[in-house]
Amino acid sequence: MASSLLDAMSRLSARRFGSFADAATSVLDLVAGAIRHGPILLGQVNWDTGECRVIDARRAPLTRGAAVPLAAGAPGVGAGAADLLDREALAELGPGPWVAAPLDAADGSIIGLLLASGEDGELAARQVAQLLVVASRLLTYEWESVSTRAELRRLAALARDWDRTDDATGLPDRAALLESLDREWELARRGTVETYVVVCDVRERAGVGARIGAAAADLLLRDVAEVLGGGIRRTDYLGRVSDDGLAAVLVGCKGMDGALAFLERFERAFERTADARPATISLSYGIQRLAEAGSAAEAVELAEAAAREAPARVSGSPLGAVPGGGTA
Repeated sequence: MASSLLDAMSRLSARRFGSFADAATSVLDLVAGAIRHGPILLGQVNWDTGECRVIDARRAPLTRGAAVPLAAGAPGVGAGAADLLDREALAELGPGPWVAAPLDAADGSIIGLLLASGEDGELAARQVAQLLVVASRLLTYEWESVSTRAELRRLAALARDWDRTDDATGLPDRAALLESLDREWELARRGTVETYVVVCDVRERAGVGARIGAAAADLLLRDVAEVLGGGIRRTDYLGRVSDDGLAAVLVGCKGMDGALAFLERFERAFERTADARPATISLSYGIQRLAEAGSAAEAVELAEAAAREAPARVSGSPLGAVPGGGTA
């Protein structure tokens, strides 16, 4: 690859982009100019669903949002990031050979992949590997910058709405949650995104408070909130909707199966936390598809009703039926 392309990448690195999509477009255009044969693909890795979802592509028979399965049991980058994708699925995109660079986040996780296929002579050039590494780092920086700005906006909103934050858990209260959920409800009703509301009802919390004190009861509630928070994605959010109820809003959830998978992960994680506490609490769950409710408030009410009707169960026992909300 000509040194002018590396110079172009250097100039690109100095640019300020208005969005991650703008950065992705510019980077892929540059890579496509360097590797003139075969498809080029930028995808977001979702370890929970075992997919790499297309963000942008060149010369590939895929559109934005299409999913490419990950290789079974893919543990990490190893010899090549392309090994993370299912071989058969990759072969359908192009005969290869393939080169790839991961988008490595600051916490060590792989959040995406930048892949290219071309002729042997093109891909053997040392500058191609350099180009992909620089491109992947630039995209990672832009991705995390967007996430950081979103987090700063969330914290700023939290500071403005401190009076609408629950003291015990640090989560938005019911009014604040419903305000955010109103926007999600509009999108869900238009079919733009699939969203589910999951309510976790912390049973016998008042009894725990009476036996060993209100501070211990609040600690158990915080445990539930923290473990729920540890299992959500950047697009999801939580809120406290009642004295004993916490709600998780799963944005872009993969149907009821995705909501159930979220609860199963929560159960496994919470069981480890609960073992270290002096009191045992039982939980029940309700799940409501947002688009099927008449409003955001109704969605929360339906999920709450389902959680109340579900039998109380000690965390760690098998998940069962949830009246009105499917299975959980």
